[in-house]
Amino acid sequence: MTFNQIKYFIKLAECLSFTEAAKCLFISQPALSRQIAVMEEDLGTPLFVRDKKRLKLTPGGVVLYNRLPEILLAYEDAVQEASSANQGFEGSLRIGFLDIYDTTEIFTDLIRSFQKMNPQIQLSMERFPLGELPKKLYDKSLDMIVTYGFSLFDQPDLLTASVQDFISCIMLSRDHPLADRAELSLEEFKDECFVQLGPRSSEEGYQYILNLCARSGFTPVLRQVEKMEDVLLWVQTGEGVAITTNRTIERYSPHVVIRPIRMSDDEKHVISIAWHKNNYNPAVAIFHELLEKQLKTR
Repeated sequence: MTFNQIKYFIKLAECLSFTEAAKCLFISQPALSRQIAVMEEDLGTPLFVRDKKRLKLTPGGVVLYNRLPEILLAYEDAVQEASSANQGFEGSLRIGFLDIYDTTEIFTDLIRSFQKMNPQIQLSMERFPLGELPKKLYDKSLDMIVTYGFSLFDQPDLLTASVQDFISCIMLSRDHPLADRAELSLEEFKDECFVQLGPRSSEEGYQYILNLCARSGFTPVLRQVEKMEDVLLWVQTGEGVAITTNRTIERYSPHVVIRPIRMSDDEKHVISIAWHKNNYNPAVAIFHELLEKQLKTR
């Protein structure tokens, strides 16, 4: 059945007259008769009893007449929602950002554009630690997250898109003897204490640091902390160094410097945006489409 046929059937069942139903539907009576005949043929059962005096529904026709209007209404609602999504969806969008990610290069202008184009969508933004972000997609407290791509590798049912490349860097106190060097190798810090979130706070980040140091030929001495603020606190006082990226807000601190790390086989790392595949919030698609357009112009 087509949705036009459903409309024709419902109107004919209401009128019980081909002539009257055809007038209401603005089609000819023969055209309506053909559509109903095709519908009955496709279903393999008669829907109307026709005689010279009157038209009436068969028992099967009564069943369809009781059920099809709600199907048609659901279809019309879905079409309206799709149209509303393209023309300006009214709803909300909740985005979580990695707590140390510097959003200014990509997301400052994007957020402004999104809100200007979609003032009817209530946007909320909040920062979270690395380990918490994927969990908030699964418990539906966030619609989208922006985080390190490596933290999403083993997360099922998430859709992701690359936003920005990043490179591994070393963060050290401004008073550190190597602070004036433009570029450093990780091996130069093999005897230093590395300040790092512990596995309880971020298993992915913890393993990332261990693997990075292992590729440079050493096992780091670690001071494990619970929050990124504590990493910065220890490093700026000269009580350790930390591995970070060139996309971190920590680079704005006047008390530390962040330098690229020379790695002979350094991997390409990305900042990613992610959302759950079963999240059907239209605002997710609207935001992602706007993000893609902005990235293409960069």
